[in-house]
Amino acid sequence: MMPETATTTRIAPQGMGVTSLDLVRDLTGSERAVALYVSDMPSGRRRHSAEQVRDWIAQGVQRLGREEIARWGAFLRGHRLLDLNGLVSVQIQQRHEQRFPKAGRLVTADQQAANTVFDGMSEETRRRNHVAEVDGACPCRGTRRIRMHLEEGRDSLAMMCPVHAQDAIRLMARA
Repeated sequence: MMPETATTTRIAPQGMGVTSLDLVRDLTGSERAVALYVSDMPSGRRRHSAEQVRDWIAQGVQRLGREEIARWGAFLRGHRLLDLNGLVSVQIQQRHEQRFPKAGRLVTADQQAANTVFDGMSEETRRRNHVAEVDGACPCRGTRRIRMHLEEGRDSLAMMCPVHAQDAIRLMARA
């Protein structure tokens, strides 16, 4: 058990007639990574059986709770989107590091979660797989656009917020 993570007793998914595979299919990629991060999964980079990884994911969900897994997963995805664009503020980074203090473990959890891609996703999960949130003040300040200043005295450009304008960005990419 990880000392940084508060735990509560929850009903085991198997006790409710839900298999580990069913549980995994109902989690987004980020949620799977979060569940693995809070589980007893070893932090080393070894291959594990798909069944073992599913069991760790189920353990993480049991340990943190489904709602908290979803919340942390959305924050993880939001952090990734901002990070890819060089937009992570100090506040957002601090909150991310508080939630995930072991960066190497998060990388391992993310890699193991990626290996579950063949487990598939339910249709509802696929629809929300892109959900992202920012834990703190987003650089767009709710406007869905982020101003970028190139040189002093020149006009500023704006880019679409990678977190809050995802749907618009996705539509533009399809056109």
